[in-house]
This record gives sequence, C-alpha cells and structure tokens, in this order.
Amino acid sequence: MRGRAVRSRLFTPLAVIGVFLADRLSKLWVMEHFSYGEVRPLLPFFRLTYLENTGAAFSIGQGRNTALIVLSAAILVVLLAVERRMGPGRPGLRAGLGLVIGGALGNLYDRISYGSVIDFLDFFWGARHWPAFNLADAAICVGAAGLLYFQRRSAGVPEP
Repeated sequence: MRGRAVRSRLFTPLAVIGVFLADRLSKLWVMEHFSYGEVRPLLPFFRLTYLENTGAAFSIGQGRNTALIVLSAAILVVLLAVERRMGPGRPGLRAGLGLVIGGALGNLYDRISYGSVIDFLDFFWGARHWPAFNLADAAICVGAAGLLYFQRRSAGVPEP
C-alpha cells in the first residue's frame, strides 16, 4: 500500500511538467510558424490562429496584466499548499490538480514573458464562435472538472 501512495504522489508533478512542456512547445511553434492574426483553417469547425490575450478567460480584465500575474501567483501558492496537505493516494485528485497547476504555470509564464497569453486554438460553428484558447486553458478546464468529479466520488456523493 505504501508503494501505491508514493507513486500517486508523482501524479501531480508529472502532470504539471507534461502540461507546461506541451503548452510551451505548442505556443513556441505557433509563434515561429504564424504571423500575428494569421488564420489556418483545418476543419469546418476548427482553425489555428495566433492571438495574444492581455486578459483572463474570455478576455476578462483586458490590460490588467500585473493584477493577473499577482492573482495567478497567489492561486498557484494555494494550489501547491492543497497538494502538500493532501492525504496519501488520491491519484485522480492529484492528476487534476497537476493539470490545473501546469496550465496556470504555462499562462503565468506567458504573462511574465510577453505581457499577454498566446492563444491559438479556435473553434466555431457557423456564426457561433468560441473564444480562442491554448493547451494551458484546456488543461485548467479538464483538471478542474477532474477535481470536481474525483472530490465528489471520494466524498461518497452519488453520481447524477
């Protein structure tokens, strides 16, 4: 049992490293191969583009980079404290937390380095358009959903 608990503690750092590297490499590729604002359609509902977002999700807080850096750093400190206090095991929660932390680090790196976050994944359906995002954003959303799911499951809450 001890070996399993020790292995599960690796889920968070492995997820953090994996997400951060995938996010950085994908953004570097976009910055190298696209001009700002360039759009390359790939599917009838998906295209790659190169955009810079000075706000948070859905461009909320545009132009408040310093405040977003401070807020992101504070949230990261809280998430790291939560991970340190987590009991043994709980690999699902640890993986979800790792996805959120890795994504937050990826976007924080952009804010500090470029003054904005690089977005490039662009989904749409007809005239309906979802705001462009990046792998860090996707990891944060998937990780947060995983945290909710595994927390409910570990608390014994019945699934709907």
